[in-house]
Amino acid sequence: MSIKVDYRLHSGRVLNVFTQEFQENTVWIDQGRVIFVGDSSAYEAKESIDCSGKYLVPGLIDAHLHIESSLLTPSEFGRLSLKQGVTRIFADPHEIASVAGVSGIQYMIDSAKKTPLHIHYMLPSSVPATNFEHAGATLDAEALKPFYQHKEVAGLAEVMDYPAVANGDDDMLQKIKDAQEAGKHVDGHGAGLGPDQLAVYRAYGIDTDHEATSVKEALDRVSAGMNVFIREGTVERDEKALLPAVSEANQRHFAFATDDKSAKDIQDEGSINFNVALAIEEGIAPEMAYTMASLNAAQAHHLQNVGAIAPGFEADLVILDDLKAVAVARTMVSGEFFEDQKQPVLWLPGQQINLSFEESNLALPLDADKSAHVIEIEPHHITTKHVIEKVSVDASGQFTPDINHAKVAVIERYHDLGYGLGIIKGLNLRQGAIASTIAHDSHNVIVAGQNDKDMAIAVTELKKIGGGQVVVNNGKVTALPLPIGGLMSDKSYEELIEGQDRLNAAFAEISDLTFDPFLTLSFMALPVIPSLKITDQGLFDVEKFEFIGIQD
Repeated sequence: MSIKVDYRLHSGRVLNVFTQEFQENTVWIDQGRVIFVGDSSAYEAKESIDCSGKYLVPGLIDAHLHIESSLLTPSEFGRLSLKQGVTRIFADPHEIASVAGVSGIQYMIDSAKKTPLHIHYMLPSSVPATNFEHAGATLDAEALKPFYQHKEVAGLAEVMDYPAVANGDDDMLQKIKDAQEAGKHVDGHGAGLGPDQLAVYRAYGIDTDHEATSVKEALDRVSAGMNVFIREGTVERDEKALLPAVSEANQRHFAFATDDKSAKDIQDEGSINFNVALAIEEGIAPEMAYTMASLNAAQAHHLQNVGAIAPGFEADLVILDDLKAVAVARTMVSGEFFEDQKQPVLWLPGQQINLSFEESNLALPLDADKSAHVIEIEPHHITTKHVIEKVSVDASGQFTPDINHAKVAVIERYHDLGYGLGIIKGLNLRQGAIASTIAHDSHNVIVAGQNDKDMAIAVTELKKIGGGQVVVNNGKVTALPLPIGGLMSDKSYEELIEGQDRLNAAFAEISDLTFDPFLTLSFMALPVIPSLKITDQGLFDVEKFEFIGIQD
């Protein structure tokens, strides 16, 4: 007598990630699991699906990202991701935690239950990221430890404070210990770290990194026994530079991540499906690229029975119309085909923008005879250059922005504690201003512009709408409200993208920049990434790890 099962997927070419080959085969699925792969008379399916001419691969996994960077809630992010063949993600809720603390983390866990996408959370390791900026919350080991009781929590996220680890900071080491004692693992964030420093991370059991930007850095991490997440996001476009590091001998140490990617870019070019297509285009064998995007990511995060189409494995898979283009026909998650359905958005109450700021606060007196320290944007990277050069100063001794140099400010938004001023190069602003409540990692208000009046209007508008992103052009305001913590929209991803299109069109009227201005601007406030950044406390030299004046 045959055993009744839910699905029989037949006549498609199925990827075996263990043998690294595609074979025409039959996949039997029941109660969320793969039961058998192959022809069999032992099973009878309730539904049989002909996959002739199609390919079946394991569900794609994003090994490291921040949902908040999409500006979507977890439930809406799930809708968008599943359409791309992504069935599982590992998310660091660092951004909302920096705004709202433990209530922010709980919000993300609750919202994740509104989507069939598997969302694993890695608890934020550094809130605030450093002591050189003010955040909305401080999370120590004691605050994080109770969250390991949640099945959605998979470990401790990107440990970015290397000095705290190297110097044996008690609270940081306790966070690492708590994760490991809970049977979880710890992600690294090794931007700029060499072999000696990576050895320190490994000594404490930190076993992944997504910050490699060159072949040498990637191979240093593999040699240290780490898993490397090849990143291709909206700003951080590292994949082409890293793929030459991947070989048949070491490929199991590589997976893919988006880290920070906008909803519009996910819709237009894809998520991890884009990473896979790019890898194939660059010469990686398709079977290897799909294995990196599934089994390798699952194993890097210490998951069992995830990432393969094989007996006993979770039935997360993707049916493809085109292997190389990663053209998704259908996505199955937990043994059921994804059917798009909008879900109600959960709210995170009580997040107000608390600041007082006037146009006069933007005054920036400089000595015309001296050079200034300037933040120079590096396109498609979150790092910056620290340049020292002459800037324009008017007859009254005030800095005067020009096409090369804009004024930038970060304003503390939680307790009205003040602001920092600086000069930024590379936004190509002809006029006007842009501002946002997304400013990694503490998410204070960041504003840049060509004139103080438009900059002040932008800050006032952000306070009025409860956070978001704003373009101001000669007093004309175009705004994208992000009322959930000043980071996420309460709208569907379709409505959000329409709003982004309007915002980008407004920005195009004041700049010819060809990369995402808001995501780029958001990283100018991140004082753990080289080389020169700005926080609400002033201009920060990451190499010296100290504040400096705009002029010496």
